[in-house]
Amino acid sequence: MHRIIDWNELWKALHAGSSEHVEKDRDPAAVWDKRAAAYRRVTRDEKKATEHELGILDLAAGDTVLDMGAGTGRLAVPIARTVAHVTALDPSGGMLAVLSERMAAEGLTNYSCVKMRWEDTVIGREIEPHDVVVAAFSLGFYDLAAALEKLDAAALRAAYVFWHAGEWRSPEEMALYRAVFGKEAAMRKGYPDYIYPVNILHDAGIYPNVRIYRAVWDAVYDSVEEAARTWAAMHNPGMENFAPVREYFARTLRRNESGKYVETTVRPTAAVWWEKEGR
Repeated sequence: MHRIIDWNELWKALHAGSSEHVEKDRDPAAVWDKRAAAYRRVTRDEKKATEHELGILDLAAGDTVLDMGAGTGRLAVPIARTVAHVTALDPSGGMLAVLSERMAAEGLTNYSCVKMRWEDTVIGREIEPHDVVVAAFSLGFYDLAAALEKLDAAALRAAYVFWHAGEWRSPEEMALYRAVFGKEAAMRKGYPDYIYPVNILHDAGIYPNVRIYRAVWDAVYDSVEEAARTWAAMHNPGMENFAPVREYFARTLRRNESGKYVETTVRPTAAVWWEKEGR
């Protein structure tokens, strides 16, 4: 098929235009090790979006599952409760350490961790093919086509990708990014949306299913200050002026019946998945 747009080359150009993305490519472990505790804090009370994703996955009790970019185990831990084995792959030892602690807390032993960049992974050497492969918000690669090709090679039965649909962040969140980083830097923070991986897969002869839904993300804090400092640890470690972040959370957090401060974010999200032929 004649292609008017090379979606992977366009993705590469946008990726290379962000110094933050280039830094993550160079040493993702260094970036995410610093953020592991904050990431766990942000996702600790999150249930609704995770339950939605788990509901989309078609998993069987005897399955082996590869969670690429597993982070602190938001999906890997509940998946391990229902399948035969989970392999959690992530470049950050700090993230995998939290994941292992969570597995141990639930008495789960049917998992293994692989500390490695996806780009450096060879299917059949470091990672054997698994029945199901999952990549949830972990597509931040320079060469997305190569990353998706490897996901397909690693999947025996099906592969699932979760990624944002439309703008990377809500207008309110983007206003905060502009206040902290400046207008130009804020524009380079996010990644292109789901239509890029869908079109890259299409160009490779893979025609995936797509489901768009509104994912509800919750985070619960003891105070506005805790929310502000957690955000800073996640998005701008080392920042000193918390004023715009405090103002944002003072305006957007709501109090629940227990007196906690709750952040609820609703984001359009895409589930993109494909089944392997003959399986």
